[in-house]
Amino acid sequence: HSVEEVWDAHCRAASAELTDGAASDGLEWFREHGFRTRPFPKSHWYLYPAMVEKGLRFELPYQERLKRIGAELGARLHEAGITWWDKQLKEYEPLPHYQDLPGMWEEALEEASHVSIDDYPFWLLTARSMQYSWGSNVAIQMIREVAANVAGHGGVVMNPEAARKLGLAEGERVRVASPTGWTEGAVILRQGIRPDTLLMIGQFGHWKTPFARDGAAPSMNALTPMLLELTDATGSGADLVRVRVEKAGNRRAQP
Repeated sequence: HSVEEVWDAHCRAASAELTDGAASDGLEWFREHGFRTRPFPKSHWYLYPAMVEKGLRFELPYQERLKRIGAELGARLHEAGITWWDKQLKEYEPLPHYQDLPGMWEEALEEASHVSIDDYPFWLLTARSMQYSWGSNVAIQMIREVAANVAGHGGVVMNPEAARKLGLAEGERVRVASPTGWTEGAVILRQGIRPDTLLMIGQFGHWKTPFARDGAAPSMNALTPMLLELTDATGSGADLVRVRVEKAGNRRAQP
């Protein structure tokens, strides 16, 4: 079958599905109209009607099952003499309470690295680069070419006012350092980001993978410490770290 025949069949099937069989318009119809929709009740936007229909109940905000599982896990761990997970066991609570998460990060970094957190004034975050499937397709050249067209990809996204105070301009290469490592990239100025925050889209830093190892995109992987204090009850952590920024030629940016 030709490409047009395949897509024509696909379009006819979609038309039939959306109209409950009343129409079977093909590729030419979609070329003319662009897309096809059907009414969708506003009540279907929400979870509650489905919960009622299925006879389910909400456990939130009181999560009885979570508290019970935490108690059972704690008992088994303590029977084996395991106490190093006690902090995480406290997260199995029926009602969540406020935690000073930034403060937890700052304290853990200071204690583990013996640094002053004031020397690292920025919070570094990351985000998915959607054309990448995490690290499974980083060796494909076409994917990198697509990524080059994604706003913010391949550099260090920074607030213009914060950059001005450091004497940094759009496109200028900077070195971003944390207590555990450093990476380099070009400044990308965006008004929508907080002055105390930086963003590196994607998680790279491959040193062996063909093609990917030659990429110039900065990565926060080398900047994020692996600390038990920053590991939550699920065994994971947050893509978050305190960093400092300087021009790439300034050697003091190394941790």
